[in-house]
Amino acid sequence: MIQGNKMNLPLTFRQLAVPLSGKALRAFRKDAGWADVDAATGEPPQGKVQWVTVESGKKTIGIARLELAPPEFCYVADLIILRTHHGQGVGQWFVKHIERYCAQFGIPRLLLRPLEGTQGFYEKQHFVPDPYVAPYLKKEINPFQRKMLVH
Repeated sequence: MIQGNKMNLPLTFRQLAVPLSGKALRAFRKDAGWADVDAATGEPPQGKVQWVTVESGKKTIGIARLELAPPEFCYVADLIILRTHHGQGVGQWFVKHIERYCAQFGIPRLLLRPLEGTQGFYEKQHFVPDPYVAPYLKKEINPFQRKMLVH
């Protein structure tokens, strides 16, 4: 159990051994208000795909698809926190744990394409516009932070 979010929920970061089911992904996309819950986001995967979740107790409350392309970057796609958990610090907690996960592979940056209305959240997590690939945002993972985060 890891705490530190605003509501002190018991949160767990978990990598999935198998991809998220289509039904579960559609449910998260529908909860997020995406118009086409069956549409894939972004381009086809460019690296190894790893689904990760954030759980509170036995309930999955957040998901993300990570496209790992070491040693350059990790593309973060389909990052969704259930609406009932918005504003509780779960998204911030999840991004930090995604950083920790990527750090163990020596990945120095996260890259993503924010959906409408989400750019402010990512900017609060220290993502900045990528000067080479608009409209993507990037976040450099501090090399000193990587050393501290890897257990």
